[in-house]
Amino acid sequence: MVFEASHIETISVLDVKDAIHVGYNLTDYIASTILSSVPASNYCIVTDTNLAPLYLSQLMKAFQDRMHPSQRLLTRIMAAGEMSKSRQMKASIEDYMLSKSCTRDTCMIALGGGVIGDLVGYTASTFMRGVPFVQIPTTLLAMVDSSIGGKTAIDTPHGKNLIGTFWQPRFIFMDLSMLQTLPKRELANGMAEVIKTAAISSQSEFERLENGKQIIESVILGSDKNSSTDEEKSFVASVISASAKFKADVVTQDERESGLRGLLNFGHSIGHALEAVLAPAWLHGECISIGLILEVELACVRGHCSVEVVDRLTRCLELYDLPTTLDKDAKNKLTLDQVMTTLKVDKKNKGSQKRIVLLSEIGKTLEPKASDVPDDDILQVLSKHLPPAASIVPTLTAKSEIHFNLPNMTLVFDQVSCSPHLLTVLETRYDYQVQQEYGEVHCIPKKVPDQKSTKTIYIHLTRQAGTSASKDEYSSSYEYVVLEEQDHDQFCEDLLIFIDTVLQTGKSRHVNRKKGPSSFVTPTIADYKSVLPAVLNQWLENADAIEFRVDYLLDRASEKEWIACAGTQLAYLRLKTKLPVIFTVRTIPQAGQFDPKLTKLYTDLVFWAHRWGCDYVDLELTTVSINKLEDVMMLNYHYSSTVKLIGSFHDPEHHCPWSGNKMKEVYDHANRLFEYYNHHGVIKLVGFAEQPMDNIELEQFRHQVDPLSEKELILINMGAKGKFSRVANQFLTPATHPALPSAAAPGQLSIEEIINIRHQLAMD
Repeated sequence: MVFEASHIETISVLDVKDAIHVGYNLTDYIASTILSSVPASNYCIVTDTNLAPLYLSQLMKAFQDRMHPSQRLLTRIMAAGEMSKSRQMKASIEDYMLSKSCTRDTCMIALGGGVIGDLVGYTASTFMRGVPFVQIPTTLLAMVDSSIGGKTAIDTPHGKNLIGTFWQPRFIFMDLSMLQTLPKRELANGMAEVIKTAAISSQSEFERLENGKQIIESVILGSDKNSSTDEEKSFVASVISASAKFKADVVTQDERESGLRGLLNFGHSIGHALEAVLAPAWLHGECISIGLILEVELACVRGHCSVEVVDRLTRCLELYDLPTTLDKDAKNKLTLDQVMTTLKVDKKNKGSQKRIVLLSEIGKTLEPKASDVPDDDILQVLSKHLPPAASIVPTLTAKSEIHFNLPNMTLVFDQVSCSPHLLTVLETRYDYQVQQEYGEVHCIPKKVPDQKSTKTIYIHLTRQAGTSASKDEYSSSYEYVVLEEQDHDQFCEDLLIFIDTVLQTGKSRHVNRKKGPSSFVTPTIADYKSVLPAVLNQWLENADAIEFRVDYLLDRASEKEWIACAGTQLAYLRLKTKLPVIFTVRTIPQAGQFDPKLTKLYTDLVFWAHRWGCDYVDLELTTVSINKLEDVMMLNYHYSSTVKLIGSFHDPEHHCPWSGNKMKEVYDHANRLFEYYNHHGVIKLVGFAEQPMDNIELEQFRHQVDPLSEKELILINMGAKGKFSRVANQFLTPATHPALPSAAAPGQLSIEEIINIRHQLAMD
């Protein structure tokens, strides 16, 4: 069964069905048709590692026997599986074609299933602003679904098929002899789409599927591939052709999915939401099968079809070994809220309105397009099949337990007016006794057994950073810088967040090593006041913390100006993000920009970082004397619940290889310092990779000092050849963002790059 071919001169406007060819053993026909109808200097066949041994040599020979000496045949073989449908694989194909000097006079040929077809189609649509391509689908699913219609796409970590184009193939060759290599599960995977198409288009075709299972499986899955009769092969060809033809007719009328083409998404709205969680354990067709049942139940609930329609569709799907209910493992992975959230970003929606195809009877839909459906009806259907979101019961601590640990607190106002609303919140939120006098607010817990043993915390509120004095060496004194830009409500809200951090009444702001890989971003800028919040938030996408690099701020003439600038800029940073802050003064020998001779200013800035309540403070282990390091540790004792130290050492000149003694000596020094002062700080050691072996030595060092991978360590290499170390590091990996002016260190990767590489290397 073959649709007559016609040469398509344009791609954007065409009669799609005229480009489809269906038949058996079409290899020679494919080569001769492409060479005569799509003239080009270069033909590039893209396939995968599973299909290349089966079909590539035969197809290449058919081309080479017919090609002109001036024409070239290129091939590209990629890894099989959904992982290849990525930005990285698209780029690798493009780079390969460019390295072979391919121009617009190139035709790409997709030999494979849906992954190959989608990827090659998308690549063809953008290479040299668009080159022709041809589909040779090798799976039933690709033949009846993905190869037809010109939808091309790649996957991203946010979901499937979210980046792509409409780019029609010049030809689609369906060589049904290729189906004879399909395993039974893959046949069922494709039959889900065939059943879907019949359910929305033709009762007679649906009846043929109900009655033709034995013939279909015999022709495609039979052990003796030559035993099927011509009549049986013709039947299978006609079933596949009918499904393909219906989709081709719809696509011809509505190429860009403005209405009619939405019919083809029957079962896919809910099916794709399931697939987002269940793949790759569940195949596409298996998820769509469940989606078909749930969406026909939805039509039944809304009174558009009878229960008999649901039962009939269920029986047909089960006939071809497709699931119609979720098993126990699937239910354990899914929740009702999760599926509803995924449905919100379905490409077929218009705004917040869900759009789903509804059956009225077998072979007919309620409308010639997807219908608007309210959430309540969807929830009614899904709730019968899916568990609700796991109930989150907060652990409530008795007030007496909270208040027993609350310290006395004194707020000292400097040129800042105290709000009556703030006093009320302090009384009710923390259950303090509040007394106001002479510019100070004294807060005393109402329920403390022994007031004499209670620690006092001072918070000095000022508009001039670096001007408040510490009360005494036995108390924690903080400084909160108030900005002119803060209105009254924002001031109160931000101050309460600061108080929560100081009192440690809420969730710890320190990154939890046990929660999985984490990272921080270092903005390489000098002025946080002028940065738009939206821009800053873009830089911090997926970050767990932000590094505030004081040495990137403009040089100041005096120590007071340095401190005032740092405190003010930190306040502007906190105004625009609530992420934990890593306060860092990086000196020139340690790969920074701060003058290492200014040791007093360095330690003063570290002191003020504590006063400003930074979540982390970077402390260079080799910049100041051991006495100064111990002074910082003594200071930190009073702030340890708020401020965690990062003991750091950088080796930008590669003087201290990981296999030598120096790095281990620095590590032991930091370890002893933290242990002596009982501080659970972070140790950060940064080397430089001159060759890949330096990364291997680093990983050996990591295993030596942290064999159980449980310590809070940052161990990385700088330099272009040190990028792998940044991927391997699991805790607070330093990162950049493509939109930043520059990276903070050579070889620094973005968080997205780190996530993608870890995913590709199965490190996640």
